[in-house]
Amino acid sequence: MTDPTASRRVQKYRVRQTAERGIRRVEVQVPEDATQDIKDLGSKLQASVKNALAADRQMKLVLGTINAPRPHPIDAQTLVRCLITTRTDARFRPHIEAFFDELAPEAIHDLVLAKVISFEDLYRATRNWRLSDARNAAWIKEMADLRLANPDGPATQ
Repeated sequence: MTDPTASRRVQKYRVRQTAERGIRRVEVQVPEDATQDIKDLGSKLQASVKNALAADRQMKLVLGTINAPRPHPIDAQTLVRCLITTRTDARFRPHIEAFFDELAPEAIHDLVLAKVISFEDLYRATRNWRLSDARNAAWIKEMADLRLANPDGPATQ
């Protein structure tokens, strides 16, 4: 920008976004036809975090279960990011293992009903974290397969 006042305003706005809302601007160069995919992933992650914060009762139960024996707790936003994105973080592996092994299926289902995460994302996370043998993995796979077999929308006759 050539206008120094406008440039300062933009910088202040970005600092406020980062400090107050936890949003950071990232510039990524991707093929043109992949831009909408990147935007959709960002929107999906933001919506999941927003829904996780809104589903306070369900998240407290889940976080209480997976954080109980751990010296370093995980928060709702980090848990959602670990389950949705493909990048694994070794610091949170015990938490993710506990999520898939120790949580009751009802607690996981409550998160899906609260639109925090989908069964498809959970199934992807079991493969991504290499937890296909976890106690809830087979049930999650079955639920994801059902969802994929019956897409949302009105039935055609």
